[in-house]
Amino acid sequence: MVLKLFGFRKILVATDFSSHSKIAFARAVELAIGFQSEISVVHCLPDLAFIPSASEFGLPYNDYVTVQEDFRREATLSMKNFLEGNVPQELAVHTSVLVGDPQIELSLLAEQWGADLVVAGRSGHSAWEQFLLGSTTRGLVYHSPTSVLAVSDQWISKAANVLAGTDFSDASRKAVLEGAAIAEKQGATLHLLHVIDSKDTPEKSVAGMAHGESIRNLIKEKALSRLEAFVQSLGIDTTRLRIHLSWGTPWRDMCQTAETFHADLVVIGNVGRRGVKGLFLGNTADRVLSHCKSSVLAVKDRTEG
Repeated sequence: MVLKLFGFRKILVATDFSSHSKIAFARAVELAIGFQSEISVVHCLPDLAFIPSASEFGLPYNDYVTVQEDFRREATLSMKNFLEGNVPQELAVHTSVLVGDPQIELSLLAEQWGADLVVAGRSGHSAWEQFLLGSTTRGLVYHSPTSVLAVSDQWISKAANVLAGTDFSDASRKAVLEGAAIAEKQGATLHLLHVIDSKDTPEKSVAGMAHGESIRNLIKEKALSRLEAFVQSLGIDTTRLRIHLSWGTPWRDMCQTAETFHADLVVIGNVGRRGVKGLFLGNTADRVLSHCKSSVLAVKDRTEG
């Protein structure tokens, strides 16, 4: 079943030309081909006027401008070399070299261009790589108007396993459907996980429990029933779907399940621009990004302004 309403039309890729961003770009290209998307590849330069160490040289404003333009020309050449031989002919690719704070500039461009997805590597070696790929990626997850894919170096080919978490909320439903669309395009197995917590306790059922009946078993049965109903409501092909039910802490169980099934990609609903919250949102997204070795896709509600 083709999930035509999900997937990506425009993908923005952040790059610092490192090996980490090359892996991220390769995964973005695969997604773009699968979903027939456009790609915009962006490199963001630091604004020399706002770097304290640069002012220590005592250069006048005109020299700042000259050096900044030299950096821009060098980055433009690096962009050309970065893309050479790595872009299929059928893929529409745009390029940009921006100046400023990467989180701000990339978020603004994503909104202006109407991107459906922002892709970036998760980490780097040098201080600048850490600035662009580390803190910037985390900042984008929270501040970008669109979904963000943080690509791990471990995802080096088409995905074999995709893990999506759900708390049955609308936000997690969108995340699961995005994950299902990616899994379908890449021929991957989709793993769907729900983690039971105290919110799943059926108060009315507990009040009417028979003597000696296990509350834990009752909660588990109710959660499994909800999970099965949730799957049916998705309307997706379940041939390559595996469902998992656990009892614990959402972020920890997500990471553990991802490791157990060698998930190339973990998909979660993320805190929205207006502060939408849920079991698999907000703090859980941050912890999954911090602790999970897999690539992570934080899906946002496209209707949020």
